[in-house]
Amino acid sequence: MNLKPIRVLSVLLIVILFGACSNIYKKDIDEGIIEYSCEAIDNKENSSITIPAKMVVKFKNDCYSAELEAGLGFAKMKFISDPIKKEFRSQVCFFEKRQSTMNLAQVEKTNHYLPDYDVVYGREIKIIAGYNCKKATLKFKNGDPSYDVWFTKEIAIENPNWSNAYYKIDGVLLSYRMKKYGLELIFLAKSVSLATIDDTFFNIDAAYEKVDNSEIEKLFDGFFSLLTPKNTFLAIR
Repeated sequence: MNLKPIRVLSVLLIVILFGACSNIYKKDIDEGIIEYSCEAIDNKENSSITIPAKMVVKFKNDCYSAELEAGLGFAKMKFISDPIKKEFRSQVCFFEKRQSTMNLAQVEKTNHYLPDYDVVYGREIKIIAGYNCKKATLKFKNGDPSYDVWFTKEIAIENPNWSNAYYKIDGVLLSYRMKKYGLELIFLAKSVSLATIDDTFFNIDAAYEKVDNSEIEKLFDGFFSLLTPKNTFLAIR
């Protein structure tokens, strides 16, 4: 039996698998895409079309953008965190196309919405989407129940949480929850991949009318109140 073809095939298979794995996991990746699943903590909420099925985060040069869809694709949202300009930009498209930009002071007032907390870091390590993640427990000073989130230092985004509620944690969150306006969601990273991201992706199309961020919130409130009896306002930040 001629084993040479089998050996050649085996080598080719190893090369292909190695190439695929190298694209899935790369330590200190600084440009690429993270895809998260999204579920409501309350299982009853998962049947609602207001719950996004996933969130796609694209990052480059410490900037990142989170994209979500809800309402069977009728509502499209894009949130851009720009640490260089210290701006948080929102782009929404459902009833109308609108955009807003918040400066650092506005971000701290609007996006840092959790009660004040201390962070207690655990020794546990969990592998999420191929990355080593550390546990961080949020201990709320007002007595609210504590909970855990998981973050990694193996993705090269500097100060990635400056514009969200987890600003005290220096690491990319790969498992965490968001709670606002009665809706509590869990995000879990499913994949991290290398990708070339065009710089223009972090800009907002001029077709989107510039408004104050309060107008963006009114659009969310109006849209989701049509779809849920609880008038739930979905805010992913």
